[in-house]
Amino acid sequence: MSKTNSEISVYIHWPYCIKKCPYCDFNSHVSSLPIDNSAWKDAYKNEIDMEFDILGKRTIKSIFFGGGTPSLMPPNLVEAILKQLENKWSFSNNIEITVEANPSSVEIKNFINLEKAGINRISLGLQSLNNNSLEFLGRTHSAEDGFKALEIAKQNFKKVSFDLIYGLPDQNEKIWEHELKEAINISGEHMSAYQLTIEKGTPFYASYRDNKFDLPSENTLLNLYNITDELLSSAKFKKYEVSNYALKKSVCIHNLSIWQGLEYCGIGPGSHGRVLINNKWYATHKFSSPKLWLKKSLEKKITLYKNTKISEIERAQEILLTGLRLNKGINTRILFKKLNINNKDQIIDIKALQRLEKLNLIETNNSLIKVTKKGFPILNHITSKLIR
Repeated sequence: MSKTNSEISVYIHWPYCIKKCPYCDFNSHVSSLPIDNSAWKDAYKNEIDMEFDILGKRTIKSIFFGGGTPSLMPPNLVEAILKQLENKWSFSNNIEITVEANPSSVEIKNFINLEKAGINRISLGLQSLNNNSLEFLGRTHSAEDGFKALEIAKQNFKKVSFDLIYGLPDQNEKIWEHELKEAINISGEHMSAYQLTIEKGTPFYASYRDNKFDLPSENTLLNLYNITDELLSSAKFKKYEVSNYALKKSVCIHNLSIWQGLEYCGIGPGSHGRVLINNKWYATHKFSSPKLWLKKSLEKKITLYKNTKISEIERAQEILLTGLRLNKGINTRILFKKLNINNKDQIIDIKALQRLEKLNLIETNNSLIKVTKKGFPILNHITSKLIR
């Protein structure tokens, strides 16, 4: 067992939704049977106990309830999970505790009690402020529902964020600019703007393959990305990650910690983690099936589907991949020193680095590597060439 009392982030996965969105490839499910919340409470507590036995003392800097739709969880279940985490580990003084939520009337009623349970940050899945776009995305709420949910969220939580998706069929620069300006007018202190991606295994993948809808051209998508950057920047939102913008001191501590390569523990079905045990990195993955995970945890059996020791080189590649998503880039000297890597050629293709720099897609300053404004729209291409 690791004896360090280092900081860690904790991700809690709630796998259930009222409806599965056609673009979603997350581990989310619609249950045809009533959910036994008492059993789930015991299962979460059991898994927290098991993680504590493995990891030892830690100070939790952030907790993130994701899903699925975790705002559908009974507040007393959320409270029980938080109490068990605090009983086993200690909370940092400025701990950030986030819950993802949709703007449905059922969830809005939960907001005040979720805040009382200990949630201090909410991330609303608005996705769009346009009813036609919401219908295309398979969302169950209207634009008006979104406005109402945001207003109530601001009344109940210290920090409020929301997500938008752009790059939808028939969406042009004028339409997106109007919607984004509207979003800025109602925003809190944090906003995420994601380009629609078509993931394998989703209904959207089959529909797109069968030519049931078209996406905007690459040139239009680039324009939409640049409009997002320009409008949010002019509204004092600082871009700190490829798709995330925040006012001063309002970044998502949890996500930023993961992108920076810090430790995080996954609790719940399908959750992932990257943890240090006896100074060795492990990649963890819990059983994805809610039914199987629940059964194993209630029986106090191992819920790990995978628990794999990963090499320092593999971990460096992972951190470089996420670190390059950040606007400030990543200091490779510090990264490689932490992981005892002496030869950076094992991780970085130096010739590719030089080519990308000449093309003004990345810039370097001593050991700092960062993607440029020109490079961010093709980030995946850059990382595929740069990281061995």
